[in-house]
Amino acid sequence: MKYKLYNAEDFLFDESFRQWVNGTSPQATAFWEQWLQENPDRADVVRQAKELAHTLENYYQDNATEARIDSELQRLMHQAAERRDETAEIPVIPLPAFSRWRWAIAASVLVILGLGIGLFIYSSDQIQEKSYAHLTQTAGDSLQEKINTSDQAMTVLLCDGSLVKLQPNSRLSYPKRFSATSRTVYLDGEGFFDVTKNPARPFLIYANQTVTKVLGTSFLVRAFEKEESVMVIVQTGRVSVYKQQDYERSTKNKGQQVQGIILTPNQQMTYNLADRQLMKALVEKPRAIAPDNVNREQFFEDTPVTKIFSQISKTYGIKIIFDEENLSACLVNLTFSNESMHEQLDVICQTIGATYEILDGQVVIHSKGCQ
Repeated sequence: MKYKLYNAEDFLFDESFRQWVNGTSPQATAFWEQWLQENPDRADVVRQAKELAHTLENYYQDNATEARIDSELQRLMHQAAERRDETAEIPVIPLPAFSRWRWAIAASVLVILGLGIGLFIYSSDQIQEKSYAHLTQTAGDSLQEKINTSDQAMTVLLCDGSLVKLQPNSRLSYPKRFSATSRTVYLDGEGFFDVTKNPARPFLIYANQTVTKVLGTSFLVRAFEKEESVMVIVQTGRVSVYKQQDYERSTKNKGQQVQGIILTPNQQMTYNLADRQLMKALVEKPRAIAPDNVNREQFFEDTPVTKIFSQISKTYGIKIIFDEENLSACLVNLTFSNESMHEQLDVICQTIGATYEILDGQVVIHSKGCQ
């Protein structure tokens, strides 16, 4: 019998099954109760179909017209098809002739879901990543915009005293006066920010699907909408970077933990728009945050290597992880003048027979120790 091949969605297309669920036909009720006795192995599928039927009946209890339902469903199906996997060859499915009846419309939705397209219904909880244009147009405050059409950097002074060095082909939107609780700006392009410290009002930069949050520090943000990645490089202070979608969801749902990346001097974050991952690393050429330690010649005579590692860490603001007990017997005689951080680490590791690697924006020393 054909009913043996039905799945939960298929039952919704059967008129007698719908009549049984609604209790509108004694004949249908008698038939399906008898059928269940003869096919006990299909009881679970029928139960699922009945639950779907009741759920959809409640969903469609409003007074929406059939034309409105048809139009809305077709819109949602087109939208779902646009969001499907680019490799999937699933066409937009037109509404069948019997879709005027709301049960058939509901079943069509279920079939689409079964095909894997997915039905995306907008709700108050859904957060969409928004473009620079959309963000600036919908911002609550009246914004002013600076666009750098020259071939040189442009300096923008914000009302709180913060400075932005805006690079060519970049634009920045910001309010004439910041709110009492935050300082929010919008960037499309590249800018170096020197933010005035104010713990009571965090500074927020919305840039190409990311949000950078600081209290007061200096850092660079590169986020051209035409490019496939975003980069944040910290010079001084502490910076937090989030996916825009995660940040907005956490602010909407108070108390929800938001996952991001914390950056300190000489660390950088790269956000690849394709794989949607925040990646932390060291900058290619770390700069000293304590320049006095590198602008003079340094002599180390029978100096514990652990002390030199600690000094390098302080000079560049980069954490160096090592086994202090294991390296306690390692004494070195070295002289540094203008070597970079990597060059210094290379010399030290060669001297004591160690190696190092960069992991998650930190330096990790590998050594068997010294005899």
